[in-house]
Amino acid sequence: MWNPFDFTGKKVVVAGATSGMGRATAIKLSEQGANVCLIGRNIEKLECVCQELCGKNHKIYEKDFSQPGGLQKLFDDIVSDGQKIDGLVYCAGIAKILPITFLTKDKMEESMMVNLYSFVEMVGILSKKKYHNSGSSVVGISSISTQYPLKCQGAYVATKSAMNGMVTSMAIELAEKGIRINTVMPSATKTKMLEDAVENKTEEEREWANSIQVLGVMEPKDVADIIMFLLSSASRMITGRSIYADAGYINFLH
Repeated sequence: MWNPFDFTGKKVVVAGATSGMGRATAIKLSEQGANVCLIGRNIEKLECVCQELCGKNHKIYEKDFSQPGGLQKLFDDIVSDGQKIDGLVYCAGIAKILPITFLTKDKMEESMMVNLYSFVEMVGILSKKKYHNSGSSVVGISSISTQYPLKCQGAYVATKSAMNGMVTSMAIELAEKGIRINTVMPSATKTKMLEDAVENKTEEEREWANSIQVLGVMEPKDVADIIMFLLSSASRMITGRSIYADAGYINFLH
């Protein structure tokens, strides 16, 4: 029986794999037979995640996406075993919550480097024939904040909105190369990023934030399931789109 979620023998790169959605996606991919290439800035955390994966043909690569350069060599190392890439998931990201008066070019540039520039550069390298198999799929993690921003999220929303916009254009180019590309827009998900975001919120503010998601706060594995769908052949006719993964982020009127 045909199973579109069978990734046996497929090579999938997960950037930002040390925690949250990246970690959950890497685990699910390994459970479905994929050879996962884990990328993150903390080698110890990468090793811990790698130990959680099913199977043995997984690799780890240390890279801090806030620092420019090194991506070409990274991709060369990934395909040095002769196997090209079937999927790329970009989960790396930072979410600076800053009022306008504290926004500076340097602070915004750091967010752009991690949330957008490195993503676009990785997609550009992947698009070269040397690195990808036909039928490859790219998934970038955006945010529901691009549609429903909150105050002091300006820099974060700008980077994720730019990611969504870039994908609509890149999809046209990449289709000619046999590559699909989409973004996923999660709402509140139980990750370290969410913990940091609500650290200084009142209990009332936290309850309100949770209540507007009619299906509740998501787990990283819930987002990973949607990523798996976009990586799989079950979504072969979807590209250039930003997919809502928001647990029903609609309950504002109460």
